Amino acid sequence: MHYTAGVDQPADILSAAAPAASAAAASRWQRVLDPLPASIALALVFTAAGLVELLTRGPVAAGYRDDGPLLITLTVASALSLALLWWSPLAGLCAAVLLLCAQSVAGFELTLAAVLAVVIASFATVAFDTRNRALAAGFVVAAGMVVVLVTIERVTWQVIAAAWVFLSVVWVLAVIIRMYRGSVERAERRAALFVADREARAREAVTEERSRLARELHDSVGHALNVVVLHAGAAQRVIETKPALAREALGSIETAARQALADIERMLGILRPPDDAAGLDAAPGLGQLERLCEQVRAAGLPVDLSLEGEARGLPASLDLTAYRIVQEALTNTLKHAGKTHARVTLRYAAGELDIDVLDDGRGVAPGVTGGSRGLLGMRERVVAFRGELTAGPRAEGGFAVRARLPLPKEGT
Repeated sequence: MHYTAGVDQPADILSAAAPAASAAAASRWQRVLDPLPASIALALVFTAAGLVELLTRGPVAAGYRDDGPLLITLTVASALSLALLWWSPLAGLCAAVLLLCAQSVAGFELTLAAVLAVVIASFATVAFDTRNRALAAGFVVAAGMVVVLVTIERVTWQVIAAAWVFLSVVWVLAVIIRMYRGSVERAERRAALFVADREARAREAVTEERSRLARELHDSVGHALNVVVLHAGAAQRVIETKPALAREALGSIETAARQALADIERMLGILRPPDDAAGLDAAPGLGQLERLCEQVRAAGLPVDLSLEGEARGLPASLDLTAYRIVQEALTNTLKHAGKTHARVTLRYAAGELDIDVLDDGRGVAPGVTGGSRGLLGMRERVVAFRGELTAGPRAEGGFAVRARLPLPKEGT
């Protein structure tokens, strides 16, 4: 029986995404109801039953042709037609109906094996074949009943009613099974879609978390390493002539390295299970800007920090974003601006926080403005809060990074 050609089969990609438990259960049922062995078994059982019936039934009723080799052949052929069910239930049904009609047209008294072969084939077609073939099965059986009722002798309305009721019960059972199979397949498709959607959301969440961690590593550890490189270079140049300055540079290197280690430990804590994340240092924010500027000054870049407007408390994520923007802008100035002076201005305006980081150095290479990882990271942070970021050379010389971050309303 063509179980795989049943009602509304799910697409292959969805079947592949179905849960493992459902796949295992379906595999077990396929082994139990494998169509080829089931069809052959039915054909052999009905062949044996038909032969036993012909050997054991009594004298033929008046008006019917005596049993003979032709009836045996037709009965065996009717039973063997069930072997076609594995290939096409409708083909097996057509063969069974034709052979039953042949018995009736030839004048034989119908054998029970041939009648039941038609019943089994019609049941298999309605329950397991496609919808169009199930509809065609109705016409095939109806046509066969008409032929049999026309050619059979002394048929009564009681016989017709009994045959109709019997076939109706069989078809109702087949329709119920078909509806159940359809509901199971729809449930499997919904489950497969749910699993596919859940996996897609999980992949998206992993990608977003990787991007966030990459930004954090670049902004925090990258800044610290730049400070370390600059101080190490300065210490190497003055270690013999000015050992005091060299020791001061080494102290700054130690401080920056400790901060980098603390940031790495904090980010690794994000990857730990929730119950292991307690006790981690809080993420930096605008409250640590003065310390950041001190580190940059110690690395050789004079920085002025000014605040305009009334400072207010910010959500932790927004506070971290503002800090990282200033940190990355100062890091870029350290790396690219040369001997220069930087100014950091925080401006609390109505409903927004403006951040300006300006320098009067030589700027950056043309390709860095639009494509550096630091500027891209800043832009991603600002866009996440529906803000605006502009970065580029100043007309009077130097480089400017300006960010506008919308602030939440008071009390929210």
